[in-house]
Amino acid sequence: MREYRCTRNALYSHECIGNDITARQGHYIWAINEEAAWQEMARRYPEETEAGFTVQKWESFDVKVVEVRRDENGNIIE
Repeated sequence: MREYRCTRNALYSHECIGNDITARQGHYIWAINEEAAWQEMARRYPEETEAGFTVQKWESFDVKVVEVRRDENGNIIE
């Protein structure tokens, strides 16, 4: 199994970001192949199967969160 990033291709029904599908959050799905990931999206969003879904292989990565502190002058405190 591997991880896939899937995006819904259907247009949004509200106007918050318009029709820009690049602004959508991805759905991260573990599946045996791209077709199985597509089928999982179809199970979750059956009304959007005609518009389809974009499926891409995805490699997870670790994220390190670092707090940046500044002094009263806006300089970074090391």
